[in-house]
Amino acid sequence: MAPAKTTAPFGSWKSPLTASGVASASSSVSMARIDAANPSWVYWLESRPQEGGRLVLLSKQVDDYSDSTLRELTADARWNVRTAVHEYGGGAYAVYDGLVVFANWADQGVYLLDTSEESQTPQRIAEQNDKLRYASFAVHPSKKFIVCVREDHRESDIEALASLVAIPLPQPGDSEGPTKDIVLFDSSDFISSPAFSPVNNELAFYAWNHPDMNWDATTLYCSSMKMNGGGVPESLEHLRAVAGAPDSGKRESIYQPRFDEDGVLHFISDRSGFWNPYYLGAEGEIHLSLGSPVDVEFAGPEWAFGESTMQPVPGSKFSIVVTYAQGGEHKLGILNVATHAIEDLPVPGWTQMGSFQLGKSRSGEPVLVLISGGPSERMSLFTYYINSISAQRLCSQQVSAQDPLAGYISMPQEIAFPTKLPPFGTSEICNATAYAFYYPPTNKDFEGPADELPPLLVLSHGGPTAAASSVLQNKIQYWTSRGIAVADVNYGGSTGYGREYRERLYPHFGEVDVQDCCAAALYLAESGKVDRKRLSIMGGSAGGFTTLACLAFRPEVFAVGASLYGISDLEVLAKETHKFEAKYPEHLVGPYPEARNEYKRRSPLHSVDKLACPAIFLQGLEDKIVPPNQATLMVDALKRKGIRVAHIEFEGEQHGFRKSENIVRALEAQLYFFGKILGFQPADHIDPVPIFNDQD
Repeated sequence: MAPAKTTAPFGSWKSPLTASGVASASSSVSMARIDAANPSWVYWLESRPQEGGRLVLLSKQVDDYSDSTLRELTADARWNVRTAVHEYGGGAYAVYDGLVVFANWADQGVYLLDTSEESQTPQRIAEQNDKLRYASFAVHPSKKFIVCVREDHRESDIEALASLVAIPLPQPGDSEGPTKDIVLFDSSDFISSPAFSPVNNELAFYAWNHPDMNWDATTLYCSSMKMNGGGVPESLEHLRAVAGAPDSGKRESIYQPRFDEDGVLHFISDRSGFWNPYYLGAEGEIHLSLGSPVDVEFAGPEWAFGESTMQPVPGSKFSIVVTYAQGGEHKLGILNVATHAIEDLPVPGWTQMGSFQLGKSRSGEPVLVLISGGPSERMSLFTYYINSISAQRLCSQQVSAQDPLAGYISMPQEIAFPTKLPPFGTSEICNATAYAFYYPPTNKDFEGPADELPPLLVLSHGGPTAAASSVLQNKIQYWTSRGIAVADVNYGGSTGYGREYRERLYPHFGEVDVQDCCAAALYLAESGKVDRKRLSIMGGSAGGFTTLACLAFRPEVFAVGASLYGISDLEVLAKETHKFEAKYPEHLVGPYPEARNEYKRRSPLHSVDKLACPAIFLQGLEDKIVPPNQATLMVDALKRKGIRVAHIEFEGEQHGFRKSENIVRALEAQLYFFGKILGFQPADHIDPVPIFNDQD
């Protein structure tokens, strides 16, 4: 018989999930890679908040579940496998036949590591200029060169030049030192995902230009590489746009070019309105890999390099392993391109999957390596044996029945709620539906008073072209285990629901997202699940903007908000942001400066007179994406108005918090501040947060 629960006010429940526990759980795995020449070896990155967020490269054999072959390849603290290309990075390393090429954060240099050597000392290669950044590496099977994306900041940051370059690899007898990058392609503003054909000298990649983002319109290119006498490409020949050509009149977002063993090029495109798989025929014709287009997504937006949700299966002609999603439900399957049929594979509760790589066990059995997770398991590194249909963890974050957190984990419920579409304030408004994950308060030791409803925390995800996930997130469970309900909103503009839903936000950023976050909160209050008087909202980056816009333009809805490195002045963002997002505001709001009045109208900073509720601001001082002065300007305005406000700045942090001590302070500060405003006393001991205009 379960022990009786203690009755206590919502928000005051004692939880074993501490802020330091959330920070330690912020360690994550990313970017799994198989060494194609040694397919029983898997490589991946692990973030370490206790080491300042450093990304460490590890490897082991795919069927080693005891870590007996585990190798930490960049153990020295000077190595941080991370690139600053596009500021969001990704694609920071590649491997072939034991040769690892990676970007190091401190100098953005390219380093070569031969894992077969005992010393394992990385050697710097390429041009060795700290104004050059590199990402999206591909090691050629000859091991004579790599191809990658280079971002050149020598002349300008906002107009940094993007190039596809070949970098010669040192050969026996070569002297150490810089080499000359060979520019193969530089005719687009952005370039991504070079891939080699295994049967000839073909190279595929995709590119796009301002003002588009890569989820708006990209072009898929194919070309032959013209080699010099040393077997290194000196130029591209017969370059052709094989899909998404700018003059085709068809805007489509193309991702993940992949050659199979026969040299057939596969890719993902949303030409049907959803990201579906396609392949290129022998005569250059484009074929849908399915029998007909389906309204599900086989990919997501590529904010970072190196995404992988589709891979051809070696040794299995016409077979591709895929994951696909409609809203919050993700599936794993084998797609037969010849028959157009998908065989769904059973998964152990996963609701998100990515970083697909195909390897082989030491016995020769095909193995899918992937990073996946679900409502009871954080994103973890798995192997999936395709033939025997079984999954095993290489490293795991599962909550088991014996786990001390069992009984404190809130399971998400996907909800669809009514909302409106613009234009707002006119008789032309039309009804629509938006989506969210609702997490009820959950704690096996506590329950709320019978006459009390819980506070609600609405989460507005960043991007804004991104999505909320139902995968276990301790930062959500931190709140629910203390008696605070959470709604993670997939507002109009989110991914996972097709291009039409994604483009609801164009050009209505600050309107559609605000409407949907408010609609989610009010829907849950009207449903009797949460306290209408204690609605709160929190978001980071673009989600921070949505949070502040809700507080400014819908002050009747929320009682308090928290902005983490959020945007308060859209005009500053349009003028000061980095190259990757420099034209993004044109889609979200309108062309600048032509639409300057609209930028100002939607900016919370210019409507501070409408603010009527408190807010807390948390900001990294080295943020290149959202300048720290945006938070300062907003805080100063709230101070002048006499509204309670808190402001915490973190030295050494950029766009998002990586250091464990800062993750702890940020989370505890939000709980402390919300408790002060919403009228509950946290059970935790928290260092006080200075609150301006506080009367206590």
